Order: sequence, then structure tokens, then C-alpha cells
Amino acid sequence: MAESSQNNNFVKLVAYFLAEIVRSRRASISRAAEISEEVVKNLSQFSSEAAALNWVREISREFEELGDLKQALKFNYHPSDIGVYQDEVKDFASRLLERDMRRSSEFLNDASAKQNTIQQLCIKYPDFCNFLLNSDKAKLLPQMTPAAS
Repeated sequence: MAESSQNNNFVKLVAYFLAEIVRSRRASISRAAEISEEVVKNLSQFSSEAAALNWVREISREFEELGDLKQALKFNYHPSDIGVYQDEVKDFASRLLERDMRRSSEFLNDASAKQNTIQQLCIKYPDFCNFLLNSDKAKLLPQMTPAAS
């Protein structure tokens, strides 16, 4: 039962990921269908997160679109981990740096604190939440909503 649950979580993550790359026009529907066909063919291999990550590493040679998915699939992955959103954190911090160096530094310090989650960053920095909702990874954390301004 636990293996089936892990498979379902992996499949759900891949489905969200494929929907997002199609929505953002980084891949066509037919390309997403090719990727999903490979997932279905190899479903029995995904007995753990580590096994799923190894499979994604192998298949990403053929499907370069899966590069961002590798970031989301890591051992002990949790959708609230800030590391999943590392590129978005860097991009937001660099944009913030242009306007307010002190606030950018504070944001990066908060983002690098091990105990913080992506939700905590969004609560403290509502403008980051809005920025994240417009990114390619917005669907990886569907329960996230921007704070009211």
C-alpha cells in the first residue's frame, strides 16, 4: 500500500509538472504525452523517491523538459521546501536588489534559514508570493495563495 501511495504521489507531481509546461508553452501537448507515456511504461520502477529521481535523471537525457522536475524530486522532498523554488528565490532577490538592497539581503537570509518554508516566506513577503504565483512552479504548491495587500 505504501508503494502504491508513493507511485500515486509521483504520478500526481508529474501530472502537475506536465500541465504546467504545456500551459507555459515550454512543451507541446504531444511532447507532454510522450513523457507521460514513458512514466506509465516505467511506473513499476518508482518504488521510492530515490528510484523516481534516478529514473528522471536517466530519462531527462531524452526529454530535456524534465530538468525542472529533477529539482522537485529529491529524497525527502516536501512541497514546502524552499530548495524546490531556488531559481525563483534568486530571481526575486535580484529584482528586489535593484530597488532595496537591505530588503533583498533580509529576504535571502530568511530564504536560507533551514526552519523556514515557502509558505512562511510568502506570508512575510506577499510580493514574493505574487511573483511565485506567476512562475512555472506555481502549480507545484496548489494550496498557496497570495496574502491580501
